Amino acid sequence: MQRLLWVCFMFLAVGLLVACDDEFDDLEVEDADFVTIADAEDVASPPTAVSATYEPDDCPFDVPRGYDIACGYLTVPENRSKANAPDIYLAVAIVRARDGATAPPIIYLAGGPGSSALDEFLADPEGWEYPFTRHRDLILLDQRGTGYSQPTLDCPEFDEADEDENPDELCYERLLNEGIDLAAYNTAENAADVEALRLALGIEQWDLLGISYGTRLALAVMKQHPAGVRSVILDSVFPPNVDTPLEDVLSTMAALNRLFAECEQDDYCAAEYPDLETVFLETVAWLNEDEDVEIYGDDLLFAVSNAFNDTELIPLLPYVIYEVADGNFAALDEIGFESGYGRTAYQNDDADYGDSEGMYNSVICHDEYALGDYERVETAVVGQVPEELEAGLLQSAFDLTTVCAYWNPKQRTDNSPVASSIPTLILAGQYDVATPVHWAYLAAETLTNAYVYEFPGAGHALLGGVTCAIDITAQFLDRPNAAPADSCIAEIAWPDFQ
Repeated sequence: MQRLLWVCFMFLAVGLLVACDDEFDDLEVEDADFVTIADAEDVASPPTAVSATYEPDDCPFDVPRGYDIACGYLTVPENRSKANAPDIYLAVAIVRARDGATAPPIIYLAGGPGSSALDEFLADPEGWEYPFTRHRDLILLDQRGTGYSQPTLDCPEFDEADEDENPDELCYERLLNEGIDLAAYNTAENAADVEALRLALGIEQWDLLGISYGTRLALAVMKQHPAGVRSVILDSVFPPNVDTPLEDVLSTMAALNRLFAECEQDDYCAAEYPDLETVFLETVAWLNEDEDVEIYGDDLLFAVSNAFNDTELIPLLPYVIYEVADGNFAALDEIGFESGYGRTAYQNDDADYGDSEGMYNSVICHDEYALGDYERVETAVVGQVPEELEAGLLQSAFDLTTVCAYWNPKQRTDNSPVASSIPTLILAGQYDVATPVHWAYLAAETLTNAYVYEFPGAGHALLGGVTCAIDITAQFLDRPNAAPADSCIAEIAWPDFQ
């Protein structure tokens, strides 16, 4: 999963320049009050979409020139399972179709978890001018705890904490002191919010578009609130029935093995970058052991792992690995090691609306992690991946097990597969480590009207720039009960190593 994208955010949060080999033995989770899958007797029932109100309001941002956008706030209970729960307010923006709305609207469900749909649009409005949005309204919902919604679970502590302070823990304590019910910030409540919005807006039918974690949310809507869903696009799907802590490790290793194999089979890459796997492993080991160099080997591993999610960066990876092996660490800048990954954040009065670290922790700890996950993953991984990569690959499971030891909301979610006959398009990139390609086929096993398309040489979030994926999506939305033509996939030039 590699943190479901914001991908790079949590890697940066734990510090890329911190050696982690000795930390695994020091994990202490005593006295944590967890409910594990093995221990739990009751699974929390999904909340129902109780009555909600939608009030139009001024947009909380400057509307980009040339766009017709209507804004408002959806008022819903913070916790639908509790009587007299306080209200929260979810920001909504409706981008009117440029050519007039002649087809059902599309609601975009952002990833992360914790990303802001409104912020993603504002960062690059022209990037959302797909063929299928020209005659469909695009509805943007900032999920609870994110973006312009109130309250926000954003954690400024990540920018303000001292080196010896834990920003996750500081943020957790502050949110509790503010009276926020962190147990209510989860996928099931999110799904009920989506249905509440549809009802409040009086929409009879709409199409769901989810990317990364947004696909998990879309699947929850399909399962819990299928009425009114015309069709679903799952771009880089994150199904509920996966072993996230373990597959977070294995997906990176699978992408590395694919890179090594495809480089060896490509005449240009094999000639320019021979024995790529050996060079990579030796470089990681050297950098981790040599205290006189400026980066760790795990930095290289994290940078390559994150770059797998960006289709444009994948062709550069053999070159970057060889450059770093020769001591040219500046080459890492070419794959975003210094600048980060993903969409550029939109700035509104210098406030950070782009991601919500607290929402990320709340969802992941509620849906994915349990006490003992690190030990279980370590047992499964050690000896199964190259020794040079073990510590770096295990870092994510270690970090999240540690955070969830105190952030865990003491209940577990329903992680059974989603069965549905709603027409569903699933897009998958072969190099995606955030939501690996085999998850697409796993999700499709119980979706009886699903079409899966796999894109060679591609990473995460296909609609972010893979023209063929955009064309296939446009076809699907026009005729959701027919398989879109896929001839454009065969025309993708890959391998294209540089």
